[in-house]
Amino acid sequence: MTIPPEAPPPPTPEPPSPVSEARTRPSGEQLRNLSGLRRTTHASPEGRHIAGVAGGIARHFDIDPLLVRVVLVVSVFFGGAGGIVYVAAWLLVPEESAEDGMVPVGPPARNLLLWIAGGIAAISLLGDAFGDTSVPWFWLAVLAVVALWYANRGKLGRKRGGPPPPPATSTAPARVDVSAAQTRTLPAPWPPGSYDPNAPVAVADRRRPPLLFGRAIAVAAIEVGVLGLVDVAGWASVPISAYPAALLAVFGAFLVLGAFWGRAGGLIFLGLLALAALPLTMIDPSSIETSSNIESHPQSVAVLESSYNVDAGEILLDMSAIDAKTLDGRDLDINSSFGEITVIVPDDATVAVDASVSALGEARVFDETRSDVGGFDLARTHVAGQEGSEPGLADDADLHLTTTADIGAISVFAESDPRAAAFIETVERSTP
Repeated sequence: MTIPPEAPPPPTPEPPSPVSEARTRPSGEQLRNLSGLRRTTHASPEGRHIAGVAGGIARHFDIDPLLVRVVLVVSVFFGGAGGIVYVAAWLLVPEESAEDGMVPVGPPARNLLLWIAGGIAAISLLGDAFGDTSVPWFWLAVLAVVALWYANRGKLGRKRGGPPPPPATSTAPARVDVSAAQTRTLPAPWPPGSYDPNAPVAVADRRRPPLLFGRAIAVAAIEVGVLGLVDVAGWASVPISAYPAALLAVFGAFLVLGAFWGRAGGLIFLGLLALAALPLTMIDPSSIETSSNIESHPQSVAVLESSYNVDAGEILLDMSAIDAKTLDGRDLDINSSFGEITVIVPDDATVAVDASVSALGEARVFDETRSDVGGFDLARTHVAGQEGSEPGLADDADLHLTTTADIGAISVFAESDPRAAAFIETVERSTP
């Protein structure tokens, strides 16, 4: 008997090379849906160095992970944009095979918050490129916190409350999967003894969900982002009061809309916050004049007062334009409890100055300077037509000047003194 030879085994087909595999590019809708982002792990092809954010972004947008890491690191030094994106993704984006990130939010809220973080990073990047633009970080942070609270309001309510309500009873016969019932046993949805199936089911009058709250927050975030972009780009000057005004307009419009369709949720409270912040942001500190500051440049002796007094502030009296002949031995008192006194006198006038500091300060009278703790007096006389000054007070002076300060500085300069140039108005001297 002849045994036929065994047939050779069929050749094993070689797996196709990775280069020949057709790779599907993500669609535009998939790219815009940031809720599909997943942070990579150490076992992922993209790798993981810190939190897997760069690898997840690279996989979502189908780009090189090294390029993403370089862009994130470089953008950290430009307004911190890379850090904003990385921290937001670290907190919100879950890892592979996980449903929630470190901050548990639903996919729609996660998509919204990630886009808001990207907008803030873009504004920060542009702000660093165009200079200081007073970006309203406070309002952006408030919108982010409110959006985060809105996305988690259901989970927070379930944590505070007890077990969920029992399912509604139905008269239709339920279809039972016999094969599934034989293979596995599902645990009871409630702890033993916590639910009585025979108890009557109370049907609560459920209120309609706040349909407009999330939409209002999204519109407000976009509006604030647009205002910030216009400001940082230099297209127009956006005052800080424009941000609460814009929020107030958005919340008011959605409240009116909520009266006819849906519910606006907590927009009344947010509108009141914006309304309270509006008058505060409309105050311009630079436009507030301090009434305790005195600055006077009299052109004649007729408008020269006999005394100038402030409790706390600065006094500047420039008498360089007054003709010395019209002074005629005038007495002038200047007093300040806390502040600085600066007086400019004509060169062709003999001026006797008595400078007194009662507590702490400095006195610069013509060419003499003195400073001390505990109080001191400095008496000097500038003689018309001469440089410098003489000690003591001349009785026949054209002007007797008495300056007093509790705490502060006293400066009396002649018109030709270089230190007086910064205080003299460029006007012609008046005639008597």
